[in-house]
Parts: sequence; structure tokens; C-alpha cells
Amino acid sequence: MKTLYLLRHAKAEPGGKSLSDRDRPLSARGRDACLAMGAYIKARAYAPSLVLSSPSLRTRETSERMLLSADIQAPERCIDKLYLATADEILHYVRLVSDKLPSVMVVGHNPGMHHVSLVLAVPQRTSLRMMLELKYPTGTLAVLRFACDHWQDVAPGEGELVDFITPQSLS
Repeated sequence: MKTLYLLRHAKAEPGGKSLSDRDRPLSARGRDACLAMGAYIKARAYAPSLVLSSPSLRTRETSERMLLSADIQAPERCIDKLYLATADEILHYVRLVSDKLPSVMVVGHNPGMHHVSLVLAVPQRTSLRMMLELKYPTGTLAVLRFACDHWQDVAPGEGELVDFITPQSLS
């Protein structure tokens, strides 16, 4: 059994002429969302063994704040190609994870996070699936479980969507 946590970065400050997209920090709302999501993750006993993150400031801040709030001590890897990655690119890096690890969290951006969640989740129309299909707001977490022993075997349409939670639903 493998568990994949897909976390879209929390709400960031708007960009501008003097601030590159990669350097956008979290907004106050985003920082609050990280604390709430971390508390939720801790309460649900979710425990990623590894965190893969885009190198943007907002994804690194999201990962750091959420892990601290959840009291999780997982190793983190920033992967440059996860910045604005497509679903295929995200899946590529998930499939490279060591089979010794039972779970991994990817912290990234839309539209890739939304698309990879839709692609990997079982297409059966459950209430969680219908929520996932609507939108994937900032700070949202999708949790998928796969009945396999190897990350290489994670395949489209085979992930059981066991949770889909937005920061707004936690407030």
C-alpha cells in the first residue's frame, strides 16, 4: 500500500514588477491555512515519509509551516522541475520514490496538482471525487491510496481518494 499526499501551496501574495513569481511569499491567509492544515494532518495521523516540493518560495513556506504545525519530521527535497509541473512531470517524480517509503507528499502548483489528482483518482463519482472535480483551491490537500508495493506501479485511475480537504472547510 502506498499513500500519496498532494498539497497545493497556500495563498500567496500577488506578484508584481519587482517580485518574480518564484519569489512570492505566502500571504497572512496562506500562513493561517498552513497552521490549520497542519493541525488537520496531525489529527488524521497522516504521515508522509518524504516531501517533494517545488522550489518556489510559496511552496517551500507551505511545506515548512504545515510540517511544523503537523509535528512531522520528514525529509524534504526541492525539485526544480516541480515548479509549475504538469501532471505527467509530477507522476514521474512520484514513481522515482524509493519503494521503502510508504508515503510521499508533493507540494506544488495548479493546474498540475489538480490535474494529477484527477488523473490518479478512481473515476467513480463519490462525494470526494465530485468536490475534487470542481476545483483545487490554494492550500488544498488530496490523499490517495494505491494498492501496490512499488511507486512505479502508481497508475491513472487506480488511486482511492480517501480525503480531499480545503483550508476553507477547516475554518
